[in-house]
Amino acid sequence: MVNEAVPAGRQKKVQQVEELAKEAAESGAVVFSDYSGLTVAEMSELRKKLAVLGADLRVVKNTLLGLALEKAGLRSEKLASSDRVLSSEELEGPTAALFSHSADPIESIKVLVSYLKEKAKGEVKFGFFSAKGGPASGGEMTLMAAEGFAELAMLPGKLVLQTRLVSQLSAPIYKLAYVLSAQQQKLVMIFDAIAKTKGGVANG
Repeated sequence: MVNEAVPAGRQKKVQQVEELAKEAAESGAVVFSDYSGLTVAEMSELRKKLAVLGADLRVVKNTLLGLALEKAGLRSEKLASSDRVLSSEELEGPTAALFSHSADPIESIKVLVSYLKEKAKGEVKFGFFSAKGGPASGGEMTLMAAEGFAELAMLPGKLVLQTRLVSQLSAPIYKLAYVLSAQQQKLVMIFDAIAKTKGGVANG
């Protein structure tokens, strides 16, 4: 029910800010990009690619995004390797916000960065990242510039790492199976040789 003391338009904006803040708090990656040049069809395609992973891409007014960042506790701060300060004040021009939600944060970033690079349109502005999930999951978000996300996009995703781990863990088992198989073959050959030897002695 809409609060009668607050105009309907303002109430809607308040709800939007709360929704965005909740999305930010539940995401391990919150990335802001300039989507200039992307067509409606391309934006739709990018959204679908991210949705498959469980992530969401939203185009919202910068003022609302700024308020949502503050509400989610993602305040401006200095980068560890720079004196430059990144904050909601840098949300200028067309902005699309990526919220990783339940998706692997790195996989979401890889899709976004690679798509913008493939189309040679738009660019990542800045954002927040945590390998342990968003603030709602106890993760501590790190403020990152575009260069940081470009580097993250080059890392292998969770699925690739899991596949490598399974492969490494399985390798000793395969080796053991091979060794056991070889030993069994040797035993068969030995028993066969013994049997032939005994047969030869008996015939003699």
